[in-house]
Amino acid sequence: MIASQFKVGSIAILEGRIADLTAPTIPVAQVETEAFQPNFNVAPTHQIPAIVSQDNETLMAAFSWGLVPNWAKDPAIGSRMINARSETAAEKPSFRSALAKRRCIVPADGWYEWQGSPGKKTPFYFSPTNASVLGLAGIYETWKQPDGQLLWSAAILTQDARVDFSYIHDRMPVLLTPEMQSIWLNSATSPLNDVLDSAGSVEIQAWEVSAAVGNVRNNFADLTTNQTLF
Repeated sequence: MIASQFKVGSIAILEGRIADLTAPTIPVAQVETEAFQPNFNVAPTHQIPAIVSQDNETLMAAFSWGLVPNWAKDPAIGSRMINARSETAAEKPSFRSALAKRRCIVPADGWYEWQGSPGKKTPFYFSPTNASVLGLAGIYETWKQPDGQLLWSAAILTQDARVDFSYIHDRMPVLLTPEMQSIWLNSATSPLNDVLDSAGSVEIQAWEVSAAVGNVRNNFADLTTNQTLF
């Protein structure tokens, strides 16, 4: 479904699993479904799938969630760089090069946000109102590890939450409409302003979920169950 919705031609695969872009890429039709393992509770530094455009081809590969700039001295910085504010990304040394030259799409069924103050927070799950997969606007980087291997990492662009959801949280991911997806990947210059102008037309919904999502060791489909129905 992800491959067809985002027009992915090939996927980076290593030892039967989705891998980073140093791995060989295989045409989508030849990839087994076992290459993907669902993650219902993604945390910083987890591997996430992302879609990029290279050499006129749309590829999907795995990236570490939390961008590590190529000039960083320690990859641990990535755990604090999972998101990039759309208002300042073009100015920040950590993000501006990637925003200009290395943009990606992070496919997701949804995301979690927490409402309330510390000690009294309630988790909510955001998802599309239809059966599609959301495309989150992202950026990516490579960092050379001491052994010479490349670490591929990504961050998700965020913006102010929509008025109707701001009672839950003040920020949200930047969502890509189907029309903006190819432009986001392939434009010679950052199309962020155009993306932001259209992002509000992506229809989403939100509901309360179990506090179990607060423990990253909990990773099962029931985490997204609507608690307001019980």
